[in-house]
Amino acid sequence: MVDGNKLGDVGFQKIGTPYREMDCQAFVEWCLRQCGCSKDLAGSNAWYREVMKNGTILSPEECVAQLGCVPKGAFLFIHAFDGGEPEKYKPDGLGNASHIGLCTIPRGEGAINSSYSRGCVCESKFKGKTIKGGWNKVGLWNKVDYDYGGGSSGGGGSSPEPEPEPEPTHDWALIGNVPAGNRQDVNFRKKPNVYADLIDRIPVGYPVEVLSNNGEWSKVKWNNQTGYVMSKFLTYYEESGSGLYTVCIQHLDKTQADEIKRNYPQAEVTEE
Repeated sequence: MVDGNKLGDVGFQKIGTPYREMDCQAFVEWCLRQCGCSKDLAGSNAWYREVMKNGTILSPEECVAQLGCVPKGAFLFIHAFDGGEPEKYKPDGLGNASHIGLCTIPRGEGAINSSYSRGCVCESKFKGKTIKGGWNKVGLWNKVDYDYGGGSSGGGGSSPEPEPEPEPTHDWALIGNVPAGNRQDVNFRKKPNVYADLIDRIPVGYPVEVLSNNGEWSKVKWNNQTGYVMSKFLTYYEESGSGLYTVCIQHLDKTQADEIKRNYPQAEVTEE
C-alpha cells in the first residue's frame, strides 16, 4: 500500500519542473513511484476510470460529509460532462477528467500538480471544497492508505464510526442496480465505508445472503466470506420477481456441482 501522507508530500521535490518534461499524469505517476507503486496509464481520463473501478470518486463536499475530511494524497480531478474526453472513452458515459493532481492538505495551498497553463509543477488552491472551474472531484484509490485522522481540511478530525447494525435479517438479494456504462461488479469490503479494504468484487446478477442492513451499507455473505456492500446495489428477491424453483441439469461432474453450490449458496444440489 502507498502511504497517503507521503504521497501528498513527495511532489514538492518537483516544484518548478517544466510541464514539457512532466505533464499532470506523469507527475502523479512519478509521485507514486517514489512511494513504491509503479502504475503507467494513458492520461488523466484513464486515471479517473481506474479510480472509478478500483476505489471511489466523490465531490469534495461528499468526501468531507462521508469521511470527515479530504485526506492528504487523494487524487484531485477537474471533471466535466463536456464531451472533451478522447473518443475511446465516450461510450462509457463517465465524462471528461481533463486534469489530475494530488491533495496536499494541510501543507501549502492544498494541491500540487503539473499545470499546462502555468508551464510547470506548482501548487494550486484547494481547501476541501469544489472550486469553480477547478478541482471538483476527489479520487480515493484502493492502493493508497489514507490518513483520515489528523489535520486535513474540511471539517473533520477523525474517520466516522459506522452506525450500529440492526438485528440480522437473513434475506437473499441479487447484486444489481449498477448504472449503465459502469463496471459489471460491485465492491465487497471488509468494513461499511468507502475507504475500507476490498475483499473481492461481486459480479452483477449473483445472489448474496443479506445478514443486516444499516441503510447505506448491508452486511452480506458471499462465496463463504462476510463483508459489506452498498445497499443501493442490492435487489431483493421479492422486488426482482425471483423465486425458488427446481432445475434439473443432467450429467454434472463434481467440479460443476461445486461451482453451482459456490455461486448459488441457497441452492440444494442433489444426486439422482
